[in-house]
Parts: sequence; structure tokens; C-alpha cells
Amino acid sequence: MAVYRRGKKWWYSFEFEGRRIQESSGLTNRTAALRAEAKRKADLLDRRAGFTRRKLPPKFEEFVSVFLTWSERQHRPKTYELHDNNCKSLKRYFEGKWLDEITSGMVEDFKLARVQEKRWGDEKERAVSCATVNRAMATLRLLFNYAERCGYQTPNPVKGVEFYKEPRHIRTISLEEEIAYFAAASQPLKDVANIILDTGMRPDEVFRLEFANVDFSQRSIFNTFGKTPAATRKLTMTDEVYSILKRRAVSAKSKYVFPSPADPGRPIGRVHKAHHGAVDRAGIKPRFILYDLRHTYASRAVMAGVDLPTLAALLGHTSITMTMRYVHPAEEHKKEAAGKLDNYKAAEILKLAKKSQQVSTISTTLGRVN
Repeated sequence: MAVYRRGKKWWYSFEFEGRRIQESSGLTNRTAALRAEAKRKADLLDRRAGFTRRKLPPKFEEFVSVFLTWSERQHRPKTYELHDNNCKSLKRYFEGKWLDEITSGMVEDFKLARVQEKRWGDEKERAVSCATVNRAMATLRLLFNYAERCGYQTPNPVKGVEFYKEPRHIRTISLEEEIAYFAAASQPLKDVANIILDTGMRPDEVFRLEFANVDFSQRSIFNTFGKTPAATRKLTMTDEVYSILKRRAVSAKSKYVFPSPADPGRPIGRVHKAHHGAVDRAGIKPRFILYDLRHTYASRAVMAGVDLPTLAALLGHTSITMTMRYVHPAEEHKKEAAGKLDNYKAAEILKLAKKSQQVSTISTTLGRVN
């Protein structure tokens, strides 16, 4: 037994199954502290022997491996990839800590420190965004929820921690920006972007598109991949999309329309480097992301007269409320709407003036008769 004094309180320190237990007894009497140490050891032995259901929580990095194994089986590849990347940044802050040692204060420290870091790779000059920090904390919250389901009685330290407020991203591209972008875009980005802009498909849906789901006779695409049941849908090709897919089918060496350059047996994973390069070369400001082409498709469809229920089905949405978030009228259409309102007011005023003039004429005529 080993107890020592720190201030007025006695502490005990010992090892149990490779874990250092170092805690305050909360007592000022050494003999009482020794009894508290003995009781703590007995409790730990009882748990190991199965007398209680509580399991000793593992270290953070050990449980991360368990969590990612579960996530790989449970989630879509992109979701698993997100959790995997988030865990890499989380381990830099929490590695070496036991799960039950991580507190809300530590999560707050992580949140503040992470948002001040700079990105790696091609965007190393840019600061880590609030959205990126929020995604990491969401992964941490899910990790602790899973730990609880695994039988570890650890409080979730993310509970009560306020996430950063994220500005809502609203961006559609104009026809001029579209022309400049495609002039600067390389392949396969150009074909991917064209399909998104003409069908409203999500980038991941385009990446995973297989020739088996393309019907050239019906000029249709059957999308089987998505995060919701509504994502499974049939889409009609435009002439541009038909031409792109037909050309790629002729030279296809994979079941995927856009196979990975490294492994034709897998779909392409991303085209963000090519996209950012095209945006820079085209000199488009403010910048836009590839997903904004889907927003542009939705906004243009509404301007062309497509009703919201039909658009929701085309986008693979389960509700029209979600579809409304994708519709962003362009500035020229807002001005056009204001012009229509002015014209309406002017027409109503003219009607009222004519009506007043008619009443005045009738009154004048009646006065002459009398």
C-alpha cells in the first residue's frame, strides 16, 4: 500500500491491470486513507471477477480501433472515411487518456485548439473551419455513445459542449461562371460536373455510377446508391449527359463510369484537387464547391417551371422542405420578380384611376341632368 499527503488530503497510488490508479481519498487521516485504498482495490477486483456489471474503460486510442471497426460495418464508406479522419485528429489530443478521464473541459480545449490550426496538404494556408471541428466533435460524441452500448459506464463528455455555429452555405453559379469553369476544367472533372449540373445527382452518386444502371435505349439512369431510400430513383438523360455516357461506354475498361486511376475495380473517390484548380484558373470569386452544381441544377429547374414535388423526386429528397433549401434564385430573377411587382402595382393604380375617372364622369353627367 502507498499513500501520500498532498496538502491536507491523503492520496493513494497503485497499479491495477497495467493502469495507474492515482486518486485522492478525500480524507485527512492516514489510517482512514489506507482503508479507502484497500476498499478501492477490492472494488476493482470485484469488477474484474464479475460481481458487478461495470467494465473498466480502455484507453482512448484502444477504443478508437474498436469504434472504427464497428463504423466500417455500420456506415457507408464515406461516413466511415469521415470518422476515420476525425479520429486521427482526436487521437492527437486524447491519446493516452482513459475514456473515463476525458472531461467536457478537455473537449472544450480541443475545440478551441483545433479551430486555430492550419490545414495540411493543398489547403495548408487555410485555417481549420468550424464545420470541420463540429464534425470531429460529432464523431467523438458517437464514439462515447457506442462505448456506453459496449457496457462502459463513462459519461459522454461532449454532452453540454456547444458546437460552433456554421454559416449556411448558399451558392449557385451563373451561366458566365459555368462557361469559364468548363473551359478550365480537365477530365474526368468536366464530365462529372456536367452530369451533376444536368441531372442534379450528388457527387458520390456520379462517382459510383455503373454502366449496368445506364439504359441508353430509354435514355435513363437508375441510381442505386444514396443515404436515404428516396435516393434510389430513375433519372432522364439530357443530350449532353447521353453523349458523355455513350462516349465513356465505348472506351470502358471497368464497370464504373468513372473508375479509380489506381484501381479500375473501384470508383473514383474525389476530384476536389482538379475542381479547385479549375476554379482558380477560371478566376471565379467567390469560390464554389462541386456540390454547388447540384444547388444550381435545383434553382434552374424551379426557374424553368419544374414543380417542387417533381424536383424533390429528381433530387432524391424525402420531403419538399429539404428541397426548398436547395433552391436559390439568381440575382437577375430576383430583380425580375421586383419588376413584376412594380408592373402589378402600376396596373392596379391605372385600373383605380380609370374607375375613379368613370365615377367622376357619371357624377358630372347626373349633375347636368338635374
